[in-house]
Amino acid sequence: MMTLEELSALINDAVEVCEPDCAKHQQTNSPWLALRAVVELHSAYFGLCKTCTTLNKHIAYPCVTIQAVEKELA
Repeated sequence: MMTLEELSALINDAVEVCEPDCAKHQQTNSPWLALRAVVELHSAYFGLCKTCTTLNKHIAYPCVTIQAVEKELA
């Protein structure tokens, strides 16, 4: 199991960096940026997934969403 920081670092390493007004990597980065948003939404809060737990369910971190992300990135 990866920590949130390790998972975020893996995603950030995949993002192509260029000048702010450059659109060259926009299409390449879109899936990674979307994945980063999902990972941030499903971050840990006192051992629970913030997003899943707010649905009146106490879901331990890593939730099934983060587990699926980790599995596919492995």
